[in-house]
Amino acid sequence: SHFYLLLSQFVLFVSIGAVIPTLPLYGCSLGLSSVANGVVITAPALSLLLFSRLSGERADRAQKPAMMAGMALVAPFDVLTSLSSALPSLLVARLGLGLGRGLAEAGERGMLADLAGRAPAPRGRALALQQAAVGLGVAIGAPVGGAVVEEFGPR
Repeated sequence: SHFYLLLSQFVLFVSIGAVIPTLPLYGCSLGLSSVANGVVITAPALSLLLFSRLSGERADRAQKPAMMAGMALVAPFDVLTSLSSALPSLLVARLGLGLGRGLAEAGERGMLADLAGRAPAPRGRALALQQAAVGLGVAIGAPVGGAVVEEFGPR
């Protein structure tokens, strides 16, 4: 069970990492200014902030469904990001991505906390493994995203 939680976070953060080298180039290809690119890049963080309480409340009611709903939101908003041709649709996509991430992460971390609570001795290890899965996902996703952009371009 713990393995699947870590795997879900790894997959989520591979996709997040893949966007890091691509999004500024993508924004430039749409003619966005540096300021607009900055807003697009930070939109998921804003969404996480705005919806964190609701995501946490949803995860408190049902952790696994919150995690699954969040992951289910991430996929179409990732697709919408790639299909966006103007700032408004790109912002909607990125804000939706943040909402999905918030739900997925709240559910996953709630499940992880429950698992760690059952065996308090390795709690720090469990949380460290979760952080490692996130870091590894970004570390793998960013160069993969860069390679895809080099091969196929930002769009």
